[in-house]
Amino acid sequence: MDKPPFIDAGPADVAPGRCAVRDAGGTPVLIARDADGRLFALAGTCSHALLSFEGARLRGRSIVCPHHGARFCLETGKALGPPASAPVATYAIEEAGGRIRVRLA
Repeated sequence: MDKPPFIDAGPADVAPGRCAVRDAGGTPVLIARDADGRLFALAGTCSHALLSFEGARLRGRSIVCPHHGARFCLETGKALGPPASAPVATYAIEEAGGRIRVRLA
């Protein structure tokens, strides 16, 4: 079975230790670059209250929701702390030609 294509998620201007919610073909995706420069892509909406991760903060290898403080693993999407108990989706990500692309499957 063929994998879905990668979708453009904007310029690769996310600095180490930062994150941003981007649009990838109409789907909000959180793009995070850890302090080591490694990129991660997760669903752009928290599983707790279904609010946007816009304004989220990175804490090591986790993301902290700006609304209620739920934490999620950047690598697996697993909920690491309340009030969230359900994970968020993670996506394959690549950087090429100054752009970030994600595979939403």
